[in-house]
Amino acid sequence: MNFQFTHPYYLMLLIPALVWVVWLALKSDVQVSAWRRWTGFWLRTVIVTALILALAGLQWLRPLEGMNVFFLLDRSDSVPSPQQEAARTLVNQMSEKKKKTDKAGVVVFGSEASIETAVNQAVDVEKIQAVVGRERTDIEGAIRLGTAAFPENGQKRLVLLSDGNENVGDAMASVLASRPLGVTVDVVPMGITRGNDVSVQKLSVPPKLKKGQVFELKIFVQADRAQSATIRLYRNEQYLGEQKVELSAGKNLFTFPQTLPEPGFYSYDVRVEAPGDLLPQNNRASAFTSVKGEPRILIVSSDPDADKELARALQSSRLETKLVGINGMPSTLGEMQSYDSIFLSNVAAGDLGRDLQLLLESAVRDFGVGLVCVGGDQTYAAGGYRGTPLETTLPLDMELDSKKVLPSGAVALVMHGMEFANGNQVARDCAQGVLAALGPNDEMGVVLWDGNEHWLFPMTKVKDKKALGRQIAGMNQGDLPSFQGVMTLAHEGLKKSHSNLKHIIVFSDGDPNAPSPSLMNDIVSDRITVSTVLIAGHAGPETMIWIADHGKGRFYPVTSPNELPQIFIKEAAVILKSAIYEDPFKPQLRASSELVRGIGATEYPMLLGYVATTPKPRAEVPLWTDKGDPLLAHWQYGLGRAVAFTSDAKAKWAKNWLGWDKYKQFWSQIGQWSLRRLENADFTTDVTVEKGEGQISLEALDEQGNYKNFLELVADVVSPKGEKISVPLEQTGPGHYEAKFPTKAVGSYVLNIKDIKDGKVRGSQVVGASVNYSPEFNASEPNENLLRRLAESGGGKVLDPDNLSDNPFLHDRQKTFQPRELWEWLLKFAILMFPLDVAVRRIQLEREEMQRAWRKVRSKIFFWQGVPREPEAEESLTALLARRDQVRSTQTAASEPNPDLFRPEKPVVLATKDIFAPAGEQESETAVADHPGVATKSKEPDKNQPVSTTSRLLDAKRRAQKRKE
Repeated sequence: MNFQFTHPYYLMLLIPALVWVVWLALKSDVQVSAWRRWTGFWLRTVIVTALILALAGLQWLRPLEGMNVFFLLDRSDSVPSPQQEAARTLVNQMSEKKKKTDKAGVVVFGSEASIETAVNQAVDVEKIQAVVGRERTDIEGAIRLGTAAFPENGQKRLVLLSDGNENVGDAMASVLASRPLGVTVDVVPMGITRGNDVSVQKLSVPPKLKKGQVFELKIFVQADRAQSATIRLYRNEQYLGEQKVELSAGKNLFTFPQTLPEPGFYSYDVRVEAPGDLLPQNNRASAFTSVKGEPRILIVSSDPDADKELARALQSSRLETKLVGINGMPSTLGEMQSYDSIFLSNVAAGDLGRDLQLLLESAVRDFGVGLVCVGGDQTYAAGGYRGTPLETTLPLDMELDSKKVLPSGAVALVMHGMEFANGNQVARDCAQGVLAALGPNDEMGVVLWDGNEHWLFPMTKVKDKKALGRQIAGMNQGDLPSFQGVMTLAHEGLKKSHSNLKHIIVFSDGDPNAPSPSLMNDIVSDRITVSTVLIAGHAGPETMIWIADHGKGRFYPVTSPNELPQIFIKEAAVILKSAIYEDPFKPQLRASSELVRGIGATEYPMLLGYVATTPKPRAEVPLWTDKGDPLLAHWQYGLGRAVAFTSDAKAKWAKNWLGWDKYKQFWSQIGQWSLRRLENADFTTDVTVEKGEGQISLEALDEQGNYKNFLELVADVVSPKGEKISVPLEQTGPGHYEAKFPTKAVGSYVLNIKDIKDGKVRGSQVVGASVNYSPEFNASEPNENLLRRLAESGGGKVLDPDNLSDNPFLHDRQKTFQPRELWEWLLKFAILMFPLDVAVRRIQLEREEMQRAWRKVRSKIFFWQGVPREPEAEESLTALLARRDQVRSTQTAASEPNPDLFRPEKPVVLATKDIFAPAGEQESETAVADHPGVATKSKEPDKNQPVSTTSRLLDAKRRAQKRKE
């Protein structure tokens, strides 16, 4: 048997404890018999030993059979899809040779790791279901997840199937950390060698330029061998030209002179083409720069022609203004940086999308760009702003005051199972988007088919969004055969609703049969509208178009799941039009502000409509409507300024304003107030990206060229998806500062480096860097050296995938043990032995008492009476006293005493010896007859009969009384 200790250092107490027990046994002055002394000594020795072993954490190692194996499958872009499929097949083949006691599981990894299947005895991976990012390889995360997911018992082995081209984390550190836990690591090399690879390492452009300044565009190209290539150059997506170049093996540098005569934002894109290059993904790079000039304003309008008067009003104050449609909205944070303020005129949240809204929020908060939202029937609550980054940025809240009662809306979602990858999850996300856009007084219900047509939850107020969101998260709809049943349920639910606006949204791929014309007529007659969203349609759009046309709604043909959330937000806004008031009113001036300076309270013309909102606590609201709703509000949001005007600036609601003589002044003052206010800091900054990490290197000099030391510099880094992190720069030398930041996403990273003093930003500099392609395409061959070192450090081996006998379940099997904790049993044993030790030393029992106790135990527990004993010769004192009382009661009850009551029938000879008489003296035997005062015995006691202590005492008492008489 095998044992081990969890706290072996407690064993050092064992010898001193036993010495103490021996000393105590020798020095004790307790007067006990020898056998008790030695029995107590050994009991105390056993108790002390048990306690020390319990403290040391004694464990019994029970032998176990079986091995636990986790296969780690690399699903990143650097591993070709055929090899990923081959790896899945190899897992099944290797698992076929495992023993019945063995278990296997699968972990897939890329940018992150995910458990495909936990370790179990049945292994058959038909298809990989887990979804992980493919643009990075994080071997460390996979090893750590596999190590943590192992069961406690059995041999543990990881099998890594990868090309070894890690670009996130440290795989070697995770292997070394797993070794003390008994985990070994085998590797199976994957990947291919791509010869003749040409890649663009970097495109360098100065981040800021002056108007007309000449600069050089630098292109760094890496080539595996010397060959010819063609470099093509683009600026703002416009082709500038191409040039034939000769590449040498290794790194190459090419420069192109450029000049930019006009202010603005400029993006450059370079592409290299080389014959025989098998990996085109790494053949391009991009960078951006901006040319500063006069302040610039961008107007993004849903109807540019109707907003020309607004553009002319801003241009009248010498503000360079550009008017574009929704498609002209800048798609990157870098493009937004070229404008000092952005106007949104009647733009719905669904027209921008959440990612673009996040970038716009970051531009205002982190880079000081101004934002002015001009209202209309597609803005604020009516445009689905509720719960979006736009609502966060603006000084208005889309939730209305509880005192204001507006018509409510109701929407029913008809959810159909999608047959494209992850389709049901996309549907859940869309339903969550609709839920987030609705107000607490609106109603929502979800109808689906999962074998039966039923409500996921019926039409209900959306006050508790968390509870409804949990139900949507567990929704698992199926591929329904016909729209008739589910749309009938939606129609019946909306008919019972008391909402003023009712809407149905049908989400499908177009497979089900169309509802009947009579049902559509009933829906429309009940003032319910129907819109349809066709996703990845493969049965033709006719059915979905027909439903939308007859339901007086809109039809959306969607080719990408990324478009769905925006569409659902726009459709949810259909029932939010109740927030619009279209009654003429005169603006009311209630507070002074820079935005309305010089305009009297009575000078404002009538407006014909607005969207009801609620001001946020920190917002300034100079203009109000006649119903007590905010008309003009503004505030400081981060480094930028945001303005909200709840009416519009065109002929629909501001018809009377277009001819107003102060129309231009009003909008010019708003535009001037919203402009970026930060002063540019004069730093020399370089930003590079290497191995999935960005590096900032900054030199700070004053006007005389002296180093500026001990500055408090912070870089706000915004990713291509609008996610922001703040990174402090540390001084590493005179006037030199450095910092690092993660770059997991592919695209442009914009950095705002802020110079902070006394908690205030006194200057900033905006720079950028680009991750042109996934680092998965940096390496042209597998990293076999890393794989070999991982196997050596992990105590495993490099497996040959072509040799099926080279199996992780077969080589280097070891006997493993399951530890069983014994400290609790040892403690219980010591507790039970302690009373026995005390009893042996302190309790002394006579043999007669022990026999009597044994008889009682025997009769009570074992129900065994034993052989009947002869009655004892004497009675106990208690029995004698009871007899005396009985006799006295009899004498008292009799009318006359009977003189012969105590007279014996025959004379009794009393022959006894006074035990108190002097030695040698003996009484003579006397025959006594008819003498009432003399006690007699019927016969001489039997010498063989044992005499009790009570009998001897009674005899002595009688003899003493006789002598006295």
